[in-house]
Amino acid sequence: MTFTRYWLPVIIWAGGIFILSSFSEFPSEIQPIVSFDKFWHTLVYAGLGFLLVRAFDKGAKDKFKNNFRLIALICAILYGVSDEFHQHFVPERTMSVFDLIFDGVGAFLGQLVYRSKLF
Repeated sequence: MTFTRYWLPVIIWAGGIFILSSFSEFPSEIQPIVSFDKFWHTLVYAGLGFLLVRAFDKGAKDKFKNNFRLIALICAILYGVSDEFHQHFVPERTMSVFDLIFDGVGAFLGQLVYRSKLF
């Protein structure tokens, strides 16, 4: 039950990120650092950060409980790194440090939402 309730949503969300980043985009002009694309990176990784921190808080072994926020943030950022690396092999997609920065910001914001106990 713990896996289905806490970890399956993380796997589904991460799988969705992988699938979406597998699509090629048409080449476009160089975008500014802050663009609508960065908003989506922040939003999507906020979801991942929220789900990861919830899973490590409620669905992980006790040895992860003391540092569950840090572990969740590191996992989200590492997933962002792997996603950017994956995009390197997708035609007409590129790796971007700026995307990774906004992924990390989103993961952090997702943890703040979890902390606020709104959900």
